[in-house]
Amino acid sequence: MEGFINNIAAAFGLSCKTISREKFGNICNTNKGLVRIQKWQANQIHTDNILFAHEVKEHLVKQDFDGVDRFFVASAGLPYHKNGDEIFTATVAYNSHKAEFANPQDFLATVASLGEMHKILTNPNFTATPKKKLEPVPANKAYDTITSFKKKMLKAGKFSEFDMLFLKGYDKFSTHIIAWNALGNDILGHNKYVCHNLLKEENIHIEAKPIFTNFVNAGFGHYLHDLVYIIKRYLKAHPMGEIPLADVIKAYKTGNDTQDFDIETFKALLLYPDKFIKISRDYYSKKRSFAPKTYLTHIEQCFERGNAIENYLR
Repeated sequence: MEGFINNIAAAFGLSCKTISREKFGNICNTNKGLVRIQKWQANQIHTDNILFAHEVKEHLVKQDFDGVDRFFVASAGLPYHKNGDEIFTATVAYNSHKAEFANPQDFLATVASLGEMHKILTNPNFTATPKKKLEPVPANKAYDTITSFKKKMLKAGKFSEFDMLFLKGYDKFSTHIIAWNALGNDILGHNKYVCHNLLKEENIHIEAKPIFTNFVNAGFGHYLHDLVYIIKRYLKAHPMGEIPLADVIKAYKTGNDTQDFDIETFKALLLYPDKFIKISRDYYSKKRSFAPKTYLTHIEQCFERGNAIENYLR
């Protein structure tokens, strides 16, 4: 296996001294420092997304924002190397600790850097285009869909354990869908910004400042999607939400003091029950004779998350 990884590293002009396995690939101590070599299946990622992520990172670095894990370019001049049906990327790796959102210092520093990154990625002129774009939240369609689930259920008159949890969720979350819909479906529909779209703790390293990694889901969309995503991750790690929301917004605005930050839109998006909608659609898209435990667990987590968000906004 080490011989194979060495051959892949060589395609990027790298020579591995030591190789260690980790969750997201192999960490190699090379002639150019620590490098993560990651394998992707061809059906797992599109090369257009890698090209877009590469362009995003290089644009950030040119604007003096170096808090990203840059790609190494392979011998073919691309930020990836193909070997059969497998795609390999090589990025700068870090020894620093991964962000802990329960740590206020880590979280606020990350939010401030996120704002700075978004400001630089406003109205970019990129040549690459990601295959998947972040679509506006389809509030009308979502409300109609979950309402149709409820009507069919009530008509049938038989309720599974998941059905009972769904009905509880419908009563709790439908008002948030309606509130979002009242703002207008196109409120975040433009592609003025670039979002990271996967701001989990494992994708952020803390050094002198936060380092953002794993940009393969990056795409066009409103910056509020990223901000809401990272706050939800914070509340998952720290449900009591001890950092006041005003402090989080202030930290974000130190990096991106944009004039189009609308607090009501932000709060409505934070309350929008995207996970509840997704789980419900996934479950009812198939006729099931029983509710798999994972679905019950996931929908119960929606209540925990929803309660944490509602309490945080009070």
